[in-house]
Amino acid sequence: MVDQERLERKLQSFPKEYMRDFDYFWTWKLQVETEAMHILDEAHRKIAYSKLVQVLARWQAYRRSRNPNPWLTLKHSLDRISEYYNHIRKYSLLEFHNIPDDALEFIWHELGRVKEYESERNSSGRYYVISVCKPLMLVWGQTPAFDSNVRAHIAYTHNCLSRNRWTFEEWKEMMSEMKEEISHDQEILGFMRRKSLEKYGNDVIVPYGRFLDIYYF
Repeated sequence: MVDQERLERKLQSFPKEYMRDFDYFWTWKLQVETEAMHILDEAHRKIAYSKLVQVLARWQAYRRSRNPNPWLTLKHSLDRISEYYNHIRKYSLLEFHNIPDDALEFIWHELGRVKEYESERNSSGRYYVISVCKPLMLVWGQTPAFDSNVRAHIAYTHNCLSRNRWTFEEWKEMMSEMKEEISHDQEILGFMRRKSLEKYGNDVIVPYGRFLDIYYF
């Protein structure tokens, strides 16, 4: 169960530079996106890529990459996931069970391969979880980044939490459990919506995954 007082303390103590990075990107996303437009459409993808590169480089998302040019692969992958992102962006973590697997799994492979040797999808679908979830947290907001610090503080009993490579099914199971953890807690949902309105001027598109990332950091 997510404790509201703890989340409030974590929001206050979270490293300011990492807070600014997400807030800068998320505020821009909310300014751009409408029913007809989104940040990975043809008109906005170039600037989205530029902003992502700035943040992900500071977050060391592709540290020790097996791919000599992860940034070029990321550019290509953003092109390829555009229509799938347009579909999933309409869902929050609270509706995670309604998102078709094909859209999520395509995004999983495309972002996962960015850090792989020769930018290839691997046969097992097992990728560095942060190579998928750091960019996805920025553009979608519904998944935590699942870096080592966050994984160490999640009180679930999953073997994948001790590993930095996950399969799509492992991530999906973790997301489903997080959805269940908060979906019936009106107090914490109300708090997250109020914080979203306070920080971003929007309580309709709420970055639930980002709040959980901060909570478990």
